Amino acid sequence: MGVFTETILADARACTACMACELACGFHWSKKMDPSRSTIRVHRNDATGLVDIQVLEGCNACNGFETPFCVSVCAPRVLSLGRKRSANAAQVR
Repeated sequence: MGVFTETILADARACTACMACELACGFHWSKKMDPSRSTIRVHRNDATGLVDIQVLEGCNACNGFETPFCVSVCAPRVLSLGRKRSANAAQVR
């Protein structure tokens, strides 16, 4: 049994790389439309068209809000709130 934390899950196959999630996350942290403050990064490979979405260390899934900002602005609905096992969870014996 372990400890779970909320996290942002991404299915990049349908992502349009609009970057709305980066703007929303940057706003969460700085109260300005500042994607440099975002803890989510979207990168489209122009050669292949493939999109990579990274949720960076420090993302708190907009703790205290019912729906994270990035999830609420994601028009293609590729982002969702999920759970992951905490990396430093103590083992129960």
